[in-house]
Amino acid sequence: MSSSFRCFLLFACIVSLLSCEKGLTPPSPGVDTVYTVAFESSASGNMNIYTVSSTGDDIRQITDSPYNDISPCFSPDGQRIAYISNYDIFICNADGTGKTRLTDTPYTEQGCVFSPDGNSIAFSREESGNENIFVMDIASGEERRLTTASGRDFKPLFTPDGETIIFLSDRDSPIICALYSCNLSTGEVERINHSLFSQLEPDISPSGDMIAFRKVFGADSDIYYLTYPELAEHLLFDDSGYTGSPVFSPDGNSIAFVREIDYTDKIYILDIATGDTTRISDIDEGINYASPCWSPDGNELVYASDKSGRWEIYRFILDTGEELLLTDIGASATNPVASPD
Repeated sequence: MSSSFRCFLLFACIVSLLSCEKGLTPPSPGVDTVYTVAFESSASGNMNIYTVSSTGDDIRQITDSPYNDISPCFSPDGQRIAYISNYDIFICNADGTGKTRLTDTPYTEQGCVFSPDGNSIAFSREESGNENIFVMDIASGEERRLTTASGRDFKPLFTPDGETIIFLSDRDSPIICALYSCNLSTGEVERINHSLFSQLEPDISPSGDMIAFRKVFGADSDIYYLTYPELAEHLLFDDSGYTGSPVFSPDGNSIAFVREIDYTDKIYILDIATGDTTRISDIDEGINYASPCWSPDGNELVYASDKSGRWEIYRFILDTGEELLLTDIGASATNPVASPD
């Protein structure tokens, strides 16, 4: 055994002993996975955007406007965050510097998402009773209007190749929201699902070959997916009550979703190939969970829960079943989104 290796072992033992003396818990498996989580909180009075490390350290308030700042969205490289402030779209660096206003209209903008190359943002704008889809080039500020139909066109999502936008619309029926696509090269818009029931909360798989969504049947809803572009519909999870918020894992093999049980919302993971489901949240009545999102490596989930008496952000390590509290800033924290880097 070399002298350098013996020194290393001695140092490790000393650190371990000191940790025991101070009552510290050595890091659990998976804790060395570090990424950033953005979320909303009213800790400063009105709603603002905050970030926190997945270790629970380095909580930062990155916006501080007199309005409510909501709906954070990371760029594909994790270096920038887009968000909504007073119904306009802003963008800043992930540390809160370099704030830039992208839209300045008297209308309501919402649902902003980055293109896969990070150069553009898609969003919806409501004006004169209608809501339509727009794309903006971030560098130039140039806007392109993609839809013009009456009704609501909203919730835009880029396909992974950046060539198409999937969105929701009630243009064909005021009581049914359906999935539509817009080819960015041709501008052609088409309905891609002709169900008699509304489809909500869509998410696109990382490979772009599936679109998961919540299909609504009165007071109940189930998780379905469409193969894309073949558009064959498949039922993923069938249950009474609310089931929704589907989000694909980074490898596309699983979906995290929210399921209502005894009037409280719990988080499950579904294996797409087998259909097996795993509950990863407490079954206790009265405790709710919401807004699941995956860590970049797919080994963890981040979500909001009111288990402490107010909404906080938690991190769940799938291999160990360990749950870590990420926020405790004296006010509710909601709508977490994990950086993709």
